Amino acid sequence: MTLTAEPGAGEVEAVAPEAFDGGRPLPFWGGLFRPEGVPDLDAADAARAVRASLNEHRTWSFAPLTERKLRVLASLDALTEHRDLLASLPGVGPGLDECLEETRRCVEQVDGLLAGREPLRGPVTNLADRGCPAPVLVYAMFVQALVGNAVVVKAPEEAGHALALVTALAARHGVPFTLVHGGGPMVDAALTRPDVVGCVSYPDGTRRGLSLVGAVTRRAAV
Repeated sequence: MTLTAEPGAGEVEAVAPEAFDGGRPLPFWGGLFRPEGVPDLDAADAARAVRASLNEHRTWSFAPLTERKLRVLASLDALTEHRDLLASLPGVGPGLDECLEETRRCVEQVDGLLAGREPLRGPVTNLADRGCPAPVLVYAMFVQALVGNAVVVKAPEEAGHALALVTALAARHGVPFTLVHGGGPMVDAALTRPDVVGCVSYPDGTRRGLSLVGAVTRRAAV
């Protein structure tokens, strides 16, 4: 898969220049946007990305919930600031405002939702369907991070620019997202290794609140 510049790419690049090269969204792992994986990600790069996410998970999962809430809320404020631009990008469609509102609501309720639960042993990898709307995936990403997991995302092709912008804005506030684009079965295998990844998620928009939190946490040891 070769990602090319999309309409509005220039404006997006002005907001998050670090996330693009010639209008193409870059992969992000280990705290950096990288030329590796453009235009095509390979299994070796995917393995490096998921290992970097595991390293981030080992720190993020022990961060106090109050800190995670503050970082997620700061990221949501940044997304809200650029809401109109984000909504105009391919792959976003309707649902962005609901996504932002639902995520804020989850931040407000997360203390109760996490009672008796704790983060997974490794990051969550998201393998969305090709047509998965970006807001569905963004909601899942932020809830997964909020409850203590680092997050790996294989971006649907159409939503690549939108997710690069979201990742760039969240990275500025220390939310541990890893973003990759493209690749085939070997890449998927690298992103879903059971000795590295705590959970593989297939976002579909049907999980909200308690259901999603339960899927990406485990019961705390008694």
